[in-house]
Amino acid sequence: MIDTVRAEAFKLRTLTSVLVACLTTAALTVGLAWLSGWSVRGALENNPELLVGEVVPEQVGFDAVAYGTAGMVVLGVLAVSSEYTGGQIRASLLATPHRPRLLAAKAAVAASAALTVALVTVPAAFTATQVGLGEHGFALSGMAARPVSGALAGAVAYWVLIALLAAGVTVVVRNAVVPLTLLISLVLALSFYLSMLTDLADYLPDRAGAQMFLMGGPNDTELSPLGGGAVMAAWVAAVWAVAVPLFSRRAA
Repeated sequence: MIDTVRAEAFKLRTLTSVLVACLTTAALTVGLAWLSGWSVRGALENNPELLVGEVVPEQVGFDAVAYGTAGMVVLGVLAVSSEYTGGQIRASLLATPHRPRLLAAKAAVAASAALTVALVTVPAAFTATQVGLGEHGFALSGMAARPVSGALAGAVAYWVLIALLAAGVTVVVRNAVVPLTLLISLVLALSFYLSMLTDLADYLPDRAGAQMFLMGGPNDTELSPLGGGAVMAAWVAAVWAVAVPLFSRRAA
């Protein structure tokens, strides 16, 4: 199993598209985080009537993190779909005939890549927001204290789970277009609009998982951080429960 994970990690590292996705996600998320803080500071100082409700700097610190989730969708999709281009999956199956083991290695590598990016980007984005807010920002010395530290950990877990979800959906459909279109639409807008129509939308994977790091705001639901994380993890487990037998039975 270790050799399989190493082989999958090597393949992922050599994909330029994956490297670009990770670097772009980190740069854009941190950049948007600073811009979000800067724009809120400008509104507070010049046009406070433009703001809806009270500004909570800790809450604002996670706005860009939510948008950066799209990058984790791309990472999860590329971790799987790249091998279906040109039939490279056949070579992987020759090297590792045990298909569940191969999928487990792919999932482990995708999760590790997402974790690495998240551990760097999430705290950096939160910090950038507070810098942008200036004197209105949250004291960074309090990042290690609850509830901010718990929200930071929740955001990291959310990024890892969304990457795993994207990878699992890609295994099921065997192409990049469907999971990219579906999941990016879901995390950026669709689930929010669906929540206006039915409370059941609160149990969609992205909306439920976001409760792990949201600190109030319009996307807050009745789910607790642990409850939301459990719902999202259940979605990921369900997708992979479908993906593994499908991958094991059908032709490459």
